[in-house]
Amino acid sequence: MAWCPKCKNEYREGITVCPDCGETLVSEEELTDWTSVLFGEQDEMEKLKDFLTYNGIRKSKLSFDEAEQVYELFVDAKEEKQAKTIARVFLEQQEKERTENAAEEEAAVDEFLMPETEEASEKVNPGELLKTASAQGGLTYMNSGAKAEENRSSAWVLLVVGILGMLVMILGITGVLPLNIGNPYMFYGVMSAVFILFIVMGVVSMRNAKLFEKKAESENSLVDTLLKWSEENLTAEKIDAQIENAADTPEEALYYKRFEVIRSQMNHQFMNLDQQMLENLIDTKIYEQIFPDTNGAEE
Repeated sequence: MAWCPKCKNEYREGITVCPDCGETLVSEEELTDWTSVLFGEQDEMEKLKDFLTYNGIRKSKLSFDEAEQVYELFVDAKEEKQAKTIARVFLEQQEKERTENAAEEEAAVDEFLMPETEEASEKVNPGELLKTASAQGGLTYMNSGAKAEENRSSAWVLLVVGILGMLVMILGITGVLPLNIGNPYMFYGVMSAVFILFIVMGVVSMRNAKLFEKKAESENSLVDTLLKWSEENLTAEKIDAQIENAADTPEEALYYKRFEVIRSQMNHQFMNLDQQMLENLIDTKIYEQIFPDTNGAEE
């Protein structure tokens, strides 16, 4: 289609002059005020162009810069701000993908260079430690006491809402509290079932809270035992002696190696420990007890 650069009118193919003003018609591309967004390799720029189109940028084109030997992406100046915002998101996604791919390749190389053998399994494996620490997601753990408190709070909320709701339903059914409902049978039936469910869930949560309270007593006793044993038997010198080149290891990596040694020692001394509980205890108390001058693994 042809356009008039002065009137901005569109004409069908074959017409070369604007009948209104006499200006020579031009193509839509010639009429567009192109502005540069980004330049780079052809493959990446083509992906970005498709990404812009997918996200609503109507006009875009690629041009090869002979002098710089790169591909440059242009958009309509009217859409420049939006295009640059979308391009920024695209580049962030590309960088994230490259980082993830590099991490996967590094893990594959580590696995190839350090196969699992009986001899290797007896030593502390730094790569495995970092993988374990990542899987732990920051050693998130909730002890039984906290679970009991959480269940108790939920129970009270559910019971109060359920009981108050049922009282409202009873008052409505008996006519004491007039409610203008189109279909009262369905309304009272459904809402009563919901409030009864709240009451049942509240009773279950209260029962779970009592169970967790009992479990918390034995858990607290076990924690005291673990802390006492670690204080009497684990020292910084003994732990670092089991780590190869501990003195030359950066503090961040040394934390994970020490962590694994402590965990191994305690699992050897105490059987069938809850690993999440143990890892949380090491991270929050035991490590600082043994190495008071460090703050764990720095981010």
